[in-house]
Amino acid sequence: MSETAVRLAAPIILVVALAAGILVDANARFEASATDRAAATRFDTVLDGLTPDSLVLVGFDADFGTYAEIRPSVRTLLADLLARDARLAFVSLTPEGRALALAERDRLMRLDPDLEADRIGDLGFLPGSEAALVTVARAIDGGAALGPPSDPVDLAETGLVLVVGGNDLGPRSWVEQVVPRIGPIPMVAVTPTILLPEVQPYLASGQLAALIATPIEGAAYRDDVAEATGGRLGELGGPSTLAVGFGLAIGIVWLLLALVRRMASSRPAREADRA
Repeated sequence: MSETAVRLAAPIILVVALAAGILVDANARFEASATDRAAATRFDTVLDGLTPDSLVLVGFDADFGTYAEIRPSVRTLLADLLARDARLAFVSLTPEGRALALAERDRLMRLDPDLEADRIGDLGFLPGSEAALVTVARAIDGGAALGPPSDPVDLAETGLVLVVGGNDLGPRSWVEQVVPRIGPIPMVAVTPTILLPEVQPYLASGQLAALIATPIEGAAYRDDVAEATGGRLGELGGPSTLAVGFGLAIGIVWLLLALVRRMASSRPAREADRA
């Protein structure tokens, strides 16, 4: 086979190999999740310490570019908290985080119409960066209420702080500005892998009680809570086999057509060279 043919056929070979790898055992779990369950165990331990009707303050400042990596774990964690009868209160310090927080809150309300509105509070967007974090910390420590005047949330009842990171105002800022001011209230975080070097020291020091920061840790945690939530509000599985197979089939056909067109267009040039 010529070098040109190999170069043209390489994308098709790659897609076919991916299709074989996905479809041969499409229902297989992420087996790597069984190799590192320490993060999932820490999360379970922290959440087991919550009392019924505990308030969980969710600092939601994920990033559009990296949120897809942590979205299944975040959705599973929110579902797990609601299954434990916790109350959630969302707050964001960045515009991106605010947009994603609203999307996730609306998703929960849409998937469970019986979910009472006071179980998912919304403190809104707080401008001021780290100064806003100080305001949040003082509200937790001093028992102040934050949120819209029509539906404020008393942060004195906070039993856990969950930080969904990805932006500059992520777990590092929360640990530095909030942890010293809220006493024994535990803080946990979910972040994309790119932030692991930044947040791992806080886990080692105990300033973060639990952390999910890699796909393997997220898969292990989702395995642990799959039966408890039933996947009703979480995102425990991937796309269906039919959807994956259909998409791959379209990709293979498209690449084959492109290969045929390239070969057809190059034939007159080769014949001209021979002449």
